Amino acid sequence: MLTPNQGILDRCTMMCCFFIRSRLNKMHDKTISRMFSSVGGGPLERMTREFKKNGEDAELHAALSPEQWRAFFHRGKIGRLTARALTFGVFPIQTLFNAMRTSFTARPLEKPVLVVSTNPFFLPHILVAAKPIHRCGVAALLYDMYPDAVEAAGFQSRWLSKVMTVANRWMIRHADAAIYIGDVMKKSAEMRYGKNPSTWIIPTGASQAEFRENADTEALDPDLREWMKGRVIFSYVGNMGLMHDVETLEKAVPALIQSSSEGMPPIGIVVAATGPGEARLRESWKDLTEHVRFIGPQNDDAWAELLIKTDVAFATLTNQAHSTCVPSKIYSAIAAHCIPLAVAPGDSDLAHFVEKCGFLVRPGDVDGLVNAMQNLAQMLSAQGQEADEIRRAVEEAAQENDIETLCKRWQACFDDVCKVSPEPWKTTLYHIIKRGFDITAASAGLAVIWPVLAATAIAVRHHLGTPILFRQQRPGLDGKPFELLKFRSMANAPEGTDATHDAERLSDFGKKIRALSLDELPTLINVLKGDMSLVGPRPLLMSYIERYNDEQIKRQWAKPGITGWAQVNGRNALSWKEKFEHDVWYVENASCWLDLKILLMTVATVLRRSGIQHENSATMPEFMGNEE
Repeated sequence: MLTPNQGILDRCTMMCCFFIRSRLNKMHDKTISRMFSSVGGGPLERMTREFKKNGEDAELHAALSPEQWRAFFHRGKIGRLTARALTFGVFPIQTLFNAMRTSFTARPLEKPVLVVSTNPFFLPHILVAAKPIHRCGVAALLYDMYPDAVEAAGFQSRWLSKVMTVANRWMIRHADAAIYIGDVMKKSAEMRYGKNPSTWIIPTGASQAEFRENADTEALDPDLREWMKGRVIFSYVGNMGLMHDVETLEKAVPALIQSSSEGMPPIGIVVAATGPGEARLRESWKDLTEHVRFIGPQNDDAWAELLIKTDVAFATLTNQAHSTCVPSKIYSAIAAHCIPLAVAPGDSDLAHFVEKCGFLVRPGDVDGLVNAMQNLAQMLSAQGQEADEIRRAVEEAAQENDIETLCKRWQACFDDVCKVSPEPWKTTLYHIIKRGFDITAASAGLAVIWPVLAATAIAVRHHLGTPILFRQQRPGLDGKPFELLKFRSMANAPEGTDATHDAERLSDFGKKIRALSLDELPTLINVLKGDMSLVGPRPLLMSYIERYNDEQIKRQWAKPGITGWAQVNGRNALSWKEKFEHDVWYVENASCWLDLKILLMTVATVLRRSGIQHENSATMPEFMGNEE
């Protein structure tokens, strides 16, 4: 019988437990997101603001603000060199320290995700390589791909191409997620660099709210504002670099002005751009001051006001850059409800987007651009049904690509990264000790047992023929694929057969080397390479990853092992459910002492030759998912 004091104590204990559990659940649902880009502002800053508005822990780290970046470039060569030194030299070091600080300050069950843009282009490579140090999930945001971008701009370098191709393949393979801003860009990159298991397409987008808030702002020069009144305004806002088709625009505007008839509404063209293309147009159009204004880069308020007062917004892309760039200016334009007019190749992401809500002209088609501008001017001046329909299409596209809408896709990406990324609060000392032991033990093991390896290889060659080694792609740490090496224990499969014929292919010789675990010996090479560890969940098939539930996917938080907790507690005699429960328990309780215990238990398991076969087949049946 409980005393009154004991009853009060029990109730207080239960309330404390409920509070702690609810806090842990809340923390588990919370994602810490850190965005890194050498220049602030833009979509990442808007996304950060949106996350904060929703109560999420989000920050943007940048070397320079947009205003500072523009100020440096206005100082000439010295200013540009200083900006490059800060963004290419100092900022990557700051980024690494920020990632480590984020990991160190994260509380249990909070999982930081680092969104690392290709600005500078090598930043994702550094953060992915440093994952063993900062232990955060890394999502590589691939705004630009190098050397693709410089090749599209006309610069060719064989050695740079080879080095960057190898680096990009490695980075994309080992990142926790690869995020592209367009489908064409994604397909082109995957053909050249390979695929990441967690690949997303998330456009840069823009914020409609930002333009609504600036609707009454008067930040532009008063003379420019007065000049724009009564005209159909075409504008080019943003960078005008080597990947943008300047030539077609340069020829079309003078031709448009010369062909203007009395029935044409007055047209105004405003260029608020930077880059070599802007300088070229300024020189080429110097005699067109009645119709053209160059105003240079503007602050955010003036930039927003210009787009609000713009009727048609330009975006251009060269044929060579069709798969390497998606101009972000197009999303800002539609967020301000401008009608987009693009000069772009038909197989580009820009073309696919503009065809739904604007007008497209191919690079080099000067007459086509002139006609498009004339038709747009007349259509907007008439304010008829055609103008209403295109504006509705623009509004729909703006809503679909609004930052508020895209944040939901970003959150889904973060959740996906967290499923395969271990908690950073687990000490890295264990991982350092474990890796050191793996290298030492695997090296010593290969040095000692090489006669056994050689004898087994000869026996496999004699009994089963070639190839001697079984090679198969398996999921490693965080689900990243690697090539597993084992001695063959089965005869080659006849064409058209599947796993149900495993028993027929498993000979007496194969059963013997399996019973002695000799078939596992080549996996010591995987351990030495770092693909596997001596102890960890067994590497299963790549196709299983998408069949795991949220709990089972945790087995990918650790490197796969030659032996593991499931192997010493039943091996193939266990059901899939029991195996996964053992694997997840190991991942959540991993320690040096547990690894040592498993290694000692493995010796006993091998000597007993227990759990080699499943009760219903020669090998484990295929895991078809939790429902089945």
